[in-house]
Amino acid sequence: MKNYFGFILLITMLSCDKIESPLPEEFGKFDWSLYPGDPSNYPYDISNPSSNWGVNTNTKGILLEDYTGHKCTNCPSAAQTAKSLEDDSVKNVIVASIHASADGSFQATDGLYVNDYRTDAGDEYVSEMTGFLGNPMGTINRNSQGLSGSVWYLATEWVNGVNNEINKPLIANIQLKYNYFASTNGLFIHTETSFSNLISGNFHLIIYLIRNEVISPQKFNAGVVDTNYHHHSVLSKNINDTWGSLINEGGVADENTVVYNDFSYKLPDPTIDPTYNIENLSLIAYLCDRNSYEVIQVIKTEL
Repeated sequence: MKNYFGFILLITMLSCDKIESPLPEEFGKFDWSLYPGDPSNYPYDISNPSSNWGVNTNTKGILLEDYTGHKCTNCPSAAQTAKSLEDDSVKNVIVASIHASADGSFQATDGLYVNDYRTDAGDEYVSEMTGFLGNPMGTINRNSQGLSGSVWYLATEWVNGVNNEINKPLIANIQLKYNYFASTNGLFIHTETSFSNLISGNFHLIIYLIRNEVISPQKFNAGVVDTNYHHHSVLSKNINDTWGSLINEGGVADENTVVYNDFSYKLPDPTIDPTYNIENLSLIAYLCDRNSYEVIQVIKTEL
């Protein structure tokens, strides 16, 4: 299965009464072969992205990354904790299940376990973000209040970790729109990122392609295997690579900064793998500090 990726990064610095550089430099191009028609008729105004957005009503999200494996016997209990937190609408938790570990033993494919849920991004996160001990562990907005001052939380601490994030201020916002064309499996993604106050750091926008549910075997304690286990919110690909797109050249952004990012992506063929049916897919978009890894905002969009 061959995927295609391309993007246009549009950065517009907004003042109180005017728009400077309304046609910013173009850093890439869409794969227009994924659009079944004349690109001039594409239903999104690329040259004037601000005209496509309404009132931003986002609230602060909390990204809970559940590092799991289908051979990890303690992982189903942790997954239930994550799902319970996500189902609590007051907390605004967004879960991504990432099948990764240091040695990959819980993610190995053999026998009953034929689905390979591993991703290059997941493997790199486990390697780069130090302190990972083993599945199940997780990150909570990748803050550094986890085990031994790392980003990693034991599953037993996820509830407390989430509760400690709830009242943190919202300092950036993300909006996302998309267009999908079934005839080409072409997905076009548009995001708007804005800041509510002055902030410094190298901030990256990262977009996960999520399969909402995948049914396949999961190992439990005492040799029990559930062959009809529902794997929830499975990270399946990073749309714009492992560490995403830098959105604030120069390391500073303030309340007058609005950044537009656009991506095209060829989805896997759902006739070959029905778990990639568009109705089973979502996008998680989040903004993180590349140096500290901390996530300052996250949203989820069902396709």
